[in-house]
Amino acid sequence: MIPNNDKSHVSKRVGLDDFCMQIDSHMDFSDNYDTELIFMHHRTQNDYAVVSTYVAAIDQNNQNIRVVPNLCMVTFTSTIANWGTKECLNIVRPKLTNAMWGAGLSFHRCHAEINVPVDPYLDNVFDGEEGSRGIRFFTHGYDVYAPDVVLVTHDYKGHQGNPVVHTWGAGRRATEYESSWDFTKEVEQERHLLKIFGKDRVNKMLGIGPKLDTVGDTEIERMRSSRFGLGTKRSLEQVKEFTGIDLENRRMEKNKCGNLFWVPFSESENYGVDEFLQRGNTGPAALTHEKEQKPDNEKVVKKETTKTATAAVLDDVEKPMKANPIVAGGVRGSATSESEKEFVGLKKGRDLRPADESIGLKFKHAEERFVEELSYAEGKAVQQLSNVEESILHPNTTLKKAIIFVAFVLFILKLTKKSSKKKSHKHKK
Repeated sequence: MIPNNDKSHVSKRVGLDDFCMQIDSHMDFSDNYDTELIFMHHRTQNDYAVVSTYVAAIDQNNQNIRVVPNLCMVTFTSTIANWGTKECLNIVRPKLTNAMWGAGLSFHRCHAEINVPVDPYLDNVFDGEEGSRGIRFFTHGYDVYAPDVVLVTHDYKGHQGNPVVHTWGAGRRATEYESSWDFTKEVEQERHLLKIFGKDRVNKMLGIGPKLDTVGDTEIERMRSSRFGLGTKRSLEQVKEFTGIDLENRRMEKNKCGNLFWVPFSESENYGVDEFLQRGNTGPAALTHEKEQKPDNEKVVKKETTKTATAAVLDDVEKPMKANPIVAGGVRGSATSESEKEFVGLKKGRDLRPADESIGLKFKHAEERFVEELSYAEGKAVQQLSNVEESILHPNTTLKKAIIFVAFVLFILKLTKKSSKKKSHKHKK
């Protein structure tokens, strides 16, 4: 298990690249898993889709296995936890689930990683991480889907049967690069503003269990409106109806493992990223600090305001890109309102004209790659249809031989029947 605090660093490091994937360690992949996952995501016909499940064992690689787990049941320990799965058999496209999400595999557009980042204040949480983020995804307008084919696998036997792996990282300290992340400092500097952490934070965030007192109401409201809180696209009442989970009474009220109806919402411009980046780490608005200073040669009082939360996010993304060009989703440029729009990227063919040519080139490549993938998929479908038509209009040699053989057998049977009738007639005479 990777601690939530570490995972939250990764969430903060991405920009709006095409796709993001979260996986466990000790994983393996089928051939061409990357392009196949993209095609799978396209099959959902939902740009807010999050493909997620508990992955299969490593021996199922490259087997085209079409029996996949469908996360749809929960239990309650000290908080909410995934409990069991159903199976999806031979489905032709990913199946919409009741917002149950698995940390072992999560494949989605990167705006999902920006809008629903991993919560760094879930100290020492194991149970609660998955249920919490799945419900947060749902309230932000995202939908969790079970995959339609096995592409990502886990080495359960080699990992869980090897006691050495559980000692990896013991005594490890953060590297100089990690300790210099602005996000780490930012989160820790604001920690003193909070009193609720870990599983209690999960329960208060989602309204799990009866409300026994009013202590912490202000913090609950603030955490729900923070960068790591709930969305505004769907409510907790809709969560109960869609998932079948009665959070207040800590029980699975309805079986929602079957076919579900998608819950509509009002979509915000640019996937809501502009709105989201105005949120603070611990509350609805980013903290700003104003200080007055009087220049020596001027009598005018000048106010200086620190960078907005959006500027801090963009700067935090920009630094690793300069140090390590391999990091996905880096954004360069100032943090003006225009650059914030550029940060969001392409959506449904929208014309994007960034001021920075490096960003324009990046998005141009992303668009070309998408068009190429779409062309490939269309070509593949046309070819399959052509093959079907060809087989109907022009049967292949094997089929012709089979037809001739069947006709020959029927002819022999007919002759045999006539011969037996003649013999029977002679005997009667």
